[in-house]
Amino acid sequence: MAQPVEHHRSLVWSSSVLVGAAIALVAGRAEGATPSCPYGVNAHQAPNDTLDLAAAAGIGWVRFDMNWIQFEPEQGNFQWTEADRFVDHASSLGLNVFMTVAYSPTWAVPGPCNEADPNPANKCHTRPPASVSYWTDFLTAAVARYGDRVKAWGMWNEPNLGDFFQGTRDEYVNGILVPGSAAVHAACADCQVMGPELANLRGASWDANEGTCIGSECAFNGWNYSLIHVLEAAGSSIDVVTHHKYQDPATEWWLTALQGQWQVIQLTNGIKEVTDLYAPGKPVWITEFGWEANPSDGAATAYAADQLTQMYQDMALVIAGTMPNVTNQPWPELKKLFWYDVQDDPNGYYWGLVDASGVPKAPYDAYAAVIAQLGDCSGAAGAGGAGGNGAGGSHVGGSGTAGGGPNGGSGTGAGPAGGNGAGANGSGGDSASLDEESGCGCRVPGPATQHAPAALALVVGMAALARPRRRRLAR
Repeated sequence: MAQPVEHHRSLVWSSSVLVGAAIALVAGRAEGATPSCPYGVNAHQAPNDTLDLAAAAGIGWVRFDMNWIQFEPEQGNFQWTEADRFVDHASSLGLNVFMTVAYSPTWAVPGPCNEADPNPANKCHTRPPASVSYWTDFLTAAVARYGDRVKAWGMWNEPNLGDFFQGTRDEYVNGILVPGSAAVHAACADCQVMGPELANLRGASWDANEGTCIGSECAFNGWNYSLIHVLEAAGSSIDVVTHHKYQDPATEWWLTALQGQWQVIQLTNGIKEVTDLYAPGKPVWITEFGWEANPSDGAATAYAADQLTQMYQDMALVIAGTMPNVTNQPWPELKKLFWYDVQDDPNGYYWGLVDASGVPKAPYDAYAAVIAQLGDCSGAAGAGGAGGNGAGGSHVGGSGTAGGGPNGGSGTGAGPAGGNGAGANGSGGDSASLDEESGCGCRVPGPATQHAPAALALVVGMAALARPRRRRLAR
């Protein structure tokens, strides 16, 4: 969902109190959040005062848009000013930075293109570079400049959506992921490569008609098929598996992430099912999830706050293997969740923790409160109990007083349910159905080959009786 532009009844604290105390809270985090901190947010290229608020809430990670088109507008002419400002200020606050590198500059792509054209296929930044060396040279320069402070490097944003990448899956693997990973590791021995950063859509631009198909309907297709095949082809080039997933409510988010998507038959595997088989033992970060909430709609902002709270409370349970009514847990490889995003876009997108003018919304208050409940990442003991990757771990400062920390071994409950309140857009709580997860981008059918990896093959005896509906692609 990240764009190649600069900006585009839960546990609730008072925004006025949080804003008023922000300077003191940030000052108290001088030692910084530990890299194992599970709390992240998509920050694009947020201004310093917004980063201050993120740090004040206890968030430990911010995702930055390292837009190649912006930072190398002409070959060899690097314009680092905005990245310098962001990394310098985030580092001063003790925030860890995850950089997603993406979007080709005009000079680097083959053939004519036009950034002003509304058709993504005609834009420059969505195209693969004409030479792999253009891409690796930029990565080498960026990592050389920031690798001492930035250790997490993402290889493109949602490449399975044509709005962000017009290349094929093979072009991504062979021209972006594999050489990009080699360049990052060559420039920084202790940096990690994140990927493939897919959008969790069956109707994505890659592999929409792949998987197990009967007639025109397919299961285990789209993102499911793409993720499997990227991991098969280039899993050794990925240190941390990153993925984007939007679904309402939080309970269904976790159900489908763990057990897959069902409508009488199984339509997709869960993310955990795929990574357990094709990336066993690798850390998993969910680097986009969220609920949109117009700040003028109190019911929508309250609902988004509830869902945020439940997501992080349930994360602790899933890691520990104690979430009620779901199978295929524990999930110890799950390390982080990044809310989308930190600030509303002034052009009318309302996914932020704070509004377009920087005023905290209810989800901001909820994030600060749930971090305080589960345990912060500063090394001081918090209210959330044991941290690390088991009871008594170190990342929240050892054992606490109220159950399991965010990566702890035990927890206290599933948290508040989303209930039947207003939906994320104030529409009265109309949750998305299992085959209509919220997401971004548009469906572009792929080739209609009809097969699936045997390890995840579906027995489709009832497929003709339960034809999956095509996804509603509008968010």
